[in-house]
Amino acid sequence: MTKSPRGRDGRPSHLRLVGSEPGEPCVPAAGVDVDTTPSVAVLETLLETLALDMAAVPAALHPVIAEASVARSAAMLADQLWPAGRPDEIGEVERFFWADAARVLGERRDPESFVLLTSLARTVGPAGRLPLQRAHVSRLRTQDEVPEWVTRIAGFRLTSAIVSEDITGDGLSVVLDYDDEQHPHTLVVFIDNNIGAIIKDVFVGPPVDRVLEAYQRGGRVTIRTVRPPIAAGIILQALGETRDYDDPPVSEDFEFFTGLLVNRLTQMPERPVRPPMRPLLSPRQREQLVEEFLASRFAAGLPADAPDIVRLWIDHAVDHTVGGPLRVSAVLVELFLSQWLPRKVLADSTYFDAVPVVVKAWLEFAGERTELPLDVVDEAVDAVDVWQPALEAAAMIDPVGSKPGERVFLDDTTNDLEDAYRALAGLGSPPQPDLTGLDNHQAATLSVLAPHAWLMAGETLGTAYAPDAFDIAERLVRDAPDLLAKARLSTWPRAIVWLIAHRHCLVGPGEQLTPYTLATDLSSSPATLRKTAKLLTDTLILPR
Repeated sequence: MTKSPRGRDGRPSHLRLVGSEPGEPCVPAAGVDVDTTPSVAVLETLLETLALDMAAVPAALHPVIAEASVARSAAMLADQLWPAGRPDEIGEVERFFWADAARVLGERRDPESFVLLTSLARTVGPAGRLPLQRAHVSRLRTQDEVPEWVTRIAGFRLTSAIVSEDITGDGLSVVLDYDDEQHPHTLVVFIDNNIGAIIKDVFVGPPVDRVLEAYQRGGRVTIRTVRPPIAAGIILQALGETRDYDDPPVSEDFEFFTGLLVNRLTQMPERPVRPPMRPLLSPRQREQLVEEFLASRFAAGLPADAPDIVRLWIDHAVDHTVGGPLRVSAVLVELFLSQWLPRKVLADSTYFDAVPVVVKAWLEFAGERTELPLDVVDEAVDAVDVWQPALEAAAMIDPVGSKPGERVFLDDTTNDLEDAYRALAGLGSPPQPDLTGLDNHQAATLSVLAPHAWLMAGETLGTAYAPDAFDIAERLVRDAPDLLAKARLSTWPRAIVWLIAHRHCLVGPGEQLTPYTLATDLSSSPATLRKTAKLLTDTLILPR
């Protein structure tokens, strides 16, 4: 539960844009408490955490950090002490704990425990708020020498909000202004549009006029004032997106300040306003964008693969980022060329050599359509050259057919096969499929499908079953090519493994695998796998 007073990069934690030095550290209370209830041990940890967190910042930020520290600790307690059970059981445990904590803190007289009690009384949810508030009022009447800043804990009022958005559309910052005479500050929330509009950072900033000055000095942003309920709605929607990630790429300050952020937003007098739904781009609208680009002067002399490459750019921008296909961004170029496209498309160097010139032309087209400054467009175009080697490294060494430029789509979860082969030492390298007599499309499909089936069977069932999977994949492409259209390409290796597991009686009563666990290992559903495997047995006359 404790937190280092310094961040991973060596700077004082929980402080951004504030250049002052930390004040005198707070020292945990001395002495040994004779109370032995479970609450005592937890409260001692909370006191230690609070002292360390406050020691990392100047005195001017003590009321803010006290609120943030306790809000985070309360959230962690909720995860650790009452994470499961029926709602009435959870509520009973929570009420008992906070009632006992209120009793323990109410009986103490040291200033550190009073700071903790004040913070808890103003941040803990309804289940524990009443006993904590009663204990706080009781101590307030008799507590000696209460510093003025303690009365400000969780008492700041949100007065205004601004949204600062990068003109490239990479992200936006929502700045919440707390215009207090003694402790003016802002909460800054950064939302990354390139990773599904998740919150990547939350931190305390200086008063809003200094934040505006910094943004204006940096340039390349648009700034608008919004009503606090609208700002709250933007933040809460992004927070929901963040929590959908298993391991979101967030900052250390995000982990610390999220409890404070949620606590303040939920205590606003007005209800948050949900942002409008993002407009969807239909397949026909995407094709229309491609046609408009091809009809423009920017498409003159482009390779024949230009329509396909532009459509891939549009699909990536719309389906995997926020902001639309006409965003011109060096970061978006990096994501497309170095990460998404090599994992989405298996192709030779002829195809990948066409990508940079097409993407550059598209960026110039989009920059003109959106009337972006030329330096922004030039920066994105230059990024294409920076990340072109990533495409060259991903190109197939040997083309899969006689026609150059052949490419096959992979599903979005596919990783580099060579990395997987090296990770599975028992499998070694996959056999090479025989492409004799196949047309270009069949050869490309077999080059993808057979190694995937071989790898998936070896990883899921054991190395002895990998050759079987390879042979079935080869028979599928050669003997029943029309069958491939009845399921996604990425489903066929999974169905082949499902079929082999049942053929060899590896699934069922007394076996390690059940239909559900096998489907989970294959990242699919039993119904889908059963249906696709039946297509194999019916068409290829394989044993059931």
